[in-house]
Amino acid sequence: MKVRLREIRVVDLNTRTIILLTQFVRLARVREGADLRMQQRDIIRRIFRYAAHTDNPDLIVLFMHIKKAMSSHIQKANLEACSFNVYQEVAA
Repeated sequence: MKVRLREIRVVDLNTRTIILLTQFVRLARVREGADLRMQQRDIIRRIFRYAAHTDNPDLIVLFMHIKKAMSSHIQKANLEACSFNVYQEVAA
């Protein structure tokens, strides 16, 4: 199942992913003067866009960690949601 970046809210992510996102935003603002803020509604989409065009190796590595953490979190969240729905059907 594909997940759109617009649909992902920061508050729905786990702590590790949020910390990585915050580090990326801070590093991009300090080193490159990027117009990124964690309060922006579409910050995840903006980070993905920014990471696609940056040449900064620190940001690239950090972005790889973000992608890994996000995909892991999304997979775990979907598995838990599926098993919970199956349990509800059996219990009813």
